[in-house]
Amino acid sequence: MGKLFSKLKFTSCVGCEQNEIITENSLEAVREIVTYLRNIRVIRNGWLFREEGVAHQDVVGEIVAAIVSGSSRTVHSMLEAGWSLEASQALYNFLSRLKQPLIPISIQSLVLDNNNDNVNPEVVAADVLGLIREDLSERHIRLIGLILHLLDSSMKLSPADELRGHMLPVSMLPIFFNVENYHFMHEWRRILSIFVELIRQAPNVLEIRDPEVAF
Repeated sequence: MGKLFSKLKFTSCVGCEQNEIITENSLEAVREIVTYLRNIRVIRNGWLFREEGVAHQDVVGEIVAAIVSGSSRTVHSMLEAGWSLEASQALYNFLSRLKQPLIPISIQSLVLDNNNDNVNPEVVAADVLGLIREDLSERHIRLIGLILHLLDSSMKLSPADELRGHMLPVSMLPIFFNVENYHFMHEWRRILSIFVELIRQAPNVLEIRDPEVAF
């Protein structure tokens, strides 16, 4: 979102319903990646998700294309071949180019509104998750749930740096919220604390079940 969503979006895909954020087949391809990455403690230099990095960009592009087309078999094969960093980057790129915000702007406002300064982050996160359950389609909820569950598992497997804390939520913040420079300068710590609570509460609130371990 933010600057990420100013980039080229995916404008069409086979079998996409007009009002859905993702096709069922693409969601299954995402599930393949989530299932695999949930069992990885650290990928090389410690960054699990990024827009660009040291990954082989041609492989990243191939995996993104497989997600868009809903080819779970191709994604599975790429993961079995050891392209874990490339898969994480592909997932990041796919999420950053969704035709709709991962979390609708109306729900994001609960987090980005500076009038919530005095509200406990746990309370704000619970309200956000409640609206996600009430207002979004089942498939949209499953997509958000998969990504939040992956983040929760990865944070538990990778201890926070004493000086910088968990960098994983920081790297994924623009995927979930339209965080502009103003927020980073003045309010990013508050927004990040809410996001961390969102990640921690999601598995229970959204009733997320562990994906089947396929590797």
